[in-house]
Amino acid sequence: MRKKISILFLFAVFLSLCTSCTKRDVLLFLNWGEYIDEQMLEEFESMYNCEVYMDLGESNEIFYSKVRGGTTSYDVVVPSDYMVEKMYKNDMLAEIDFTKLKNFSKENVMPGVKGIAETLEQKAPGITNSYVPYLWGTWGIMYSTLKEGLEQAVIRSENEWSSLFDRSSLPSGTRVAMYDSHLHAYYAACRYLGIDPDQPLEKKKLNQISSLIKSMKYDAWGTDDIKKDIVAKNKDLGFMWTGDFLYYYSENTANVVMDAYLANDISIQEVHDMVEVLTGTSRIYKDKYQIGFDIFIPKDTVAFCDNFVIPKDSSHKELAHQFIDFMIGRKEGKHEVDPGFANTYYVSYNTPYMDVYKDIRNLENVEFTNEDATLFQTEKTSGVDAYDSSLYWKIYDMAIGISFGKYYKAEEHILLPDGSIKKYRGNILPCFERNYINQINTTFNNAKT
Repeated sequence: MRKKISILFLFAVFLSLCTSCTKRDVLLFLNWGEYIDEQMLEEFESMYNCEVYMDLGESNEIFYSKVRGGTTSYDVVVPSDYMVEKMYKNDMLAEIDFTKLKNFSKENVMPGVKGIAETLEQKAPGITNSYVPYLWGTWGIMYSTLKEGLEQAVIRSENEWSSLFDRSSLPSGTRVAMYDSHLHAYYAACRYLGIDPDQPLEKKKLNQISSLIKSMKYDAWGTDDIKKDIVAKNKDLGFMWTGDFLYYYSENTANVVMDAYLANDISIQEVHDMVEVLTGTSRIYKDKYQIGFDIFIPKDTVAFCDNFVIPKDSSHKELAHQFIDFMIGRKEGKHEVDPGFANTYYVSYNTPYMDVYKDIRNLENVEFTNEDATLFQTEKTSGVDAYDSSLYWKIYDMAIGISFGKYYKAEEHILLPDGSIKKYRGNILPCFERNYINQINTTFNNAKT
């Protein structure tokens, strides 16, 4: 997988020694794994004559404990919306000086991100001065399109969450995986049961969720392995981030088309049509080729926005502002990199910024000509792997452009079950107190065992 990022975990004392040796500023960045184009870090280091060291966290709760612990003074962190709220309420964040962000414009922010910002502002007035949106998206139910009857069971059920919690609604032998994040699984269970997930539940309701989890007897609890297992046909259905699905969806589209091209089943002029068929409603090309999986995104799913924040105890706040501004920016000056586009394209989660979104969408507007075929043969002769050729990545570009339009709408007006209308699909997770988070974890751990 090309989006692999190495973990650079360094202790504060080592950073101190490194800074004194190089005489260059050091920016300590706490991020999620596989969540940035690493080349952009190198470009920033070159532009600002500094060093960027990236530490990785596996959950928002880990982000919170790392920043709260104070052992390391991080300069930039990327928590999700509800964790930004918690950090803000606990006075852990520095205020962003937006006059130093020449690349940020409220007018350029996508409607869904504005909707999330409005929700956060209602919960914590003044919070919008403490973060800058980085990437956002939804959660969905990824499923195999190869298992007979499964798609109909997933997308046509009266309860949009039935496939995750009611085995009787699924074809016999369906292998179901639940994402091993208790808060996200809790949210989904509440939605299935018709319970408000934003308020702490009484013990009776938690027991109801526990019984639900026990009765489902999931075939697996996993994280990144869920999507890989569905692609490999080892699982049939699972709950996950839409962005994780979308990367594999675009990659598999490119793989299938390249398989057909190498087998001489299509000409270069047929490549465009094949991509459109595979990603369209019919899905099967020439009764032979198909992607084999898709995703269903409930109307009231989990939505999220991950954001750049600057902790209060950051040692390099000026450099932190420059880093944030660079990462949300576009091409400029002698540096021909396009960080805002590159990070979105690389990670496959949606951009908060309309200009970047439009550029990603425009990737689908390509044509395949004899020049592409000639270049492919030249690269093949020189030893370039067919699945890393210019033609392959052009197919991938078209697929990801189509995918963003299909699964990330620029603007949606979602009619919810209660009759209300939202500007974006889903709701952000609630910001619970630690003691209730512990109750959720205990409930799920007991149910899983």
